[in-house]
Amino acid sequence: NNFSIKYGSLYYNPFHCLSIAFLYGSALLFAMHGATILAVSRYGGEREIEQAVDRGTALERAAL
Repeated sequence: NNFSIKYGSLYYNPFHCLSIAFLYGSALLFAMHGATILAVSRYGGEREIEQAVDRGTALERAAL
């Protein structure tokens, strides 16, 4: 990439910039998902964590 060679840093590489933006965006979405689960725990939202950890048999998973 002539652009990054010319400026000599990954900071100016547009693809590196996009990858960092997507990294921060995915971390933000993951945090928002976890906060939503914790916020609705009074309505039974913690069952999602239990179902993710203990999946049970195939018949039980199909019944969900």
